[in-house]
Amino acid sequence: MKEYVSKRSRSQTSPNDIIRIAGMAKADKDSGNEVINASIGAFLDEEKKLGTIRIINETLKEHITDNLAYPSSLGNREYQEAVMDFVFAEKRKTIEENNQVFFGATLGGTGAISICFNLFVEENRRVILPNVMWTNYTLIASKAHIGYRTYTLLTEDGHFNIQSLKETIEEEIADCGRALVVINDPCQNPTGYCLEKAEYDSLFQMLNEESRKGYLSVIFDIAYFSFYPPSKGEFPLFGKLCENNTFLPLVVFSCSKVFSMYGLRCGALIALCPDETNRKEIHEAFLAQARGVYSVPVGSVLYAVSFALNDPSKKDELAEEIKETSSLLEKRSSVMISLLDQVQIRHYPYVGGFFITLITKNAFSLFERLKKKHIYTVPMDDNHLRLALSGLSIPDVNALVQELKKEIIEND
Repeated sequence: MKEYVSKRSRSQTSPNDIIRIAGMAKADKDSGNEVINASIGAFLDEEKKLGTIRIINETLKEHITDNLAYPSSLGNREYQEAVMDFVFAEKRKTIEENNQVFFGATLGGTGAISICFNLFVEENRRVILPNVMWTNYTLIASKAHIGYRTYTLLTEDGHFNIQSLKETIEEEIADCGRALVVINDPCQNPTGYCLEKAEYDSLFQMLNEESRKGYLSVIFDIAYFSFYPPSKGEFPLFGKLCENNTFLPLVVFSCSKVFSMYGLRCGALIALCPDETNRKEIHEAFLAQARGVYSVPVGSVLYAVSFALNDPSKKDELAEEIKETSSLLEKRSSVMISLLDQVQIRHYPYVGGFFITLITKNAFSLFERLKKKHIYTVPMDDNHLRLALSGLSIPDVNALVQELKKEIIEND
């Protein structure tokens, strides 16, 4: 057989690819079956309709065709201003005083991660990832022609494992003089874990120490930052970014989860550079990567989003709409955690966000058994099964845990 695809491109999505599994669930439902879909990270309300942010939707409808010209590869200035204000709020001024800020609009958070993997890791070297992670990180790494090594995400008593991360950074810097780390917080995908303030204090102390041994860049993937539980106070990362750090912080923002804009692919990469020379180097490298892959971001979407975010009269209503989504997720998680604990199904410490991850054996076999019952989950690896709270109604949660009890407790 003739083989037209080049050898370097003969990779496939993995069997646990989330979009692929979600497609299975949709096909099953379309064939007339009652389906419980705990696979995809998109927020559905209790009536199983895609959750939306009204203000964003209305602005998109009104302004999506206002500006169809080519934007800059970095995105338009209005979008930069809107996102910087939305993400950093009152911390923005201090962050900009202490850093030379680079901002580039991207095709969602995935696009920002991809650009980082290409810009900050040499070919055939490795990015440092958590051992329990959003599995697409590894595919993105392979497409950037890099490998990966992992640090242990949590200690045995359920806290962020700073020591494991420190040792992994030291090994990577010793190997090649530089390291790129991914920290997905808050509401980590797939566990729902959130770092405490004290953990951030220790983390930043360690990162600043390790950065003196080589070039250390750290991606803070904050795709779920708007769902940080209000009961825990202020999300501590932004306060730490106000300090003078010796490593390079790279903040990855996505409109997908926060604004329910999953298909419009809208995000940003924000680099907090130590000086203007580094900012310019990142600027040029980012432009070359963008121009060589997708040319420019989706300008009409950036323009419409900035229209909504830059309107002071809509700020409070926007915050309230996001809060309503968080509250419903909190209710679902409370029910699920309680039920899982009642039937003694092990799971990672959950604090907030879209996902809960079970600790089990033979996760791929469990996935197949549940699929036969029209229940769709995501096996992260042999020992971890991800459940997406985001797409489950409260009745779904109850039914799902009962089936999990049968398959995990009663059958194993």
